Amino acid sequence: MVAAEPPVYCIDTSSLVHAWRRAYPPKRFSGLWNAFDQLIDDGRLVATIEVYHELKKKDDEIFEWAKDRKETMFLEIDDDVQGEVVRIMQTYPKLVDTGKGKSGGDPFVIAQALAGNPRLVVVTQEAGGTADKPRIPFVCDREGVRHIDLLTLIEDEDWTF
Repeated sequence: MVAAEPPVYCIDTSSLVHAWRRAYPPKRFSGLWNAFDQLIDDGRLVATIEVYHELKKKDDEIFEWAKDRKETMFLEIDDDVQGEVVRIMQTYPKLVDTGKGKSGGDPFVIAQALAGNPRLVVVTQEAGGTADKPRIPFVCDREGVRHIDLLTLIEDEDWTF
């Protein structure tokens, strides 16, 4: 029996911000951030360039962290991802609330996962969602994309700190 390839994770802005500011600040959890760096170096933790742009709007310490990883972690939008974004937005037009100025990164996170071969695992702190107010987990469930939160990633990778 051939061992399955380890998963590649596509992380959402919400997870990075949650980890940095609330749950696992680097000053207290440097081991976790070192483990993230190892995943990045191994090509197993990626994010769409749209996540980078969302972090840039804040222009704070987490953006400084992201800038140092721009070339290794953040993926440019290719034709496959763009095609998935178009399809996602046609299927789930309320995923991005342009009226509230809500960031448009969510469809790119999902599209990046869908365009992966094999599909990537989405890491997000978002919860739920409905047809009227779709969020990343709701769309992932309907598209057959596995989604997890940060703690599940830590457990799946069997990390101990």
